[in-house]
Amino acid sequence: MQKDTYLKEKIEEYADLVYRIALTRCKSIETAEDIFQEVFMRFSEKNPKFESEEHEKAWFIRVTINLTKNIKESAWNKKVVRLDENIVFKTKEENDVYGVVCTLPQNYRTVIYLLYYEGYKVHEISKLMSKPEGTIKIWLYRAREILKQELEGGFENE
Repeated sequence: MQKDTYLKEKIEEYADLVYRIALTRCKSIETAEDIFQEVFMRFSEKNPKFESEEHEKAWFIRVTINLTKNIKESAWNKKVVRLDENIVFKTKEENDVYGVVCTLPQNYRTVIYLLYYEGYKVHEISKLMSKPEGTIKIWLYRAREILKQELEGGFENE
């Protein structure tokens, strides 16, 4: 019973993080829900030990990203047409920005999400995505340029 309580605590702690990353990368509620379940099933089965809270959070992000990659590369996914589904935000501006972020290529969406929504630094994103820092910086630059154009210059930060 103690393991169930621990799992429930971790689901409560990381549910939003895992779901939002999955939804941001896949743009499908059903796929995000499947990935969400798979992440926590793996956590339950493997029962990993972590050095710190940051290490634990990084594990959830890494597993979520890897699962979204697996789904994106699957033969089934290549034949499926996705519906346009969004997260509901408190303000119209937040909803508008998220709508534009969702039009970005997957890697651009992910780095924008991790930087602005989760507060990670470039070197941390680099480790989470297993990509060189230079690649992350290029993706951020390109994503910001697209966002600037789409939001009519209203996106300036960092």
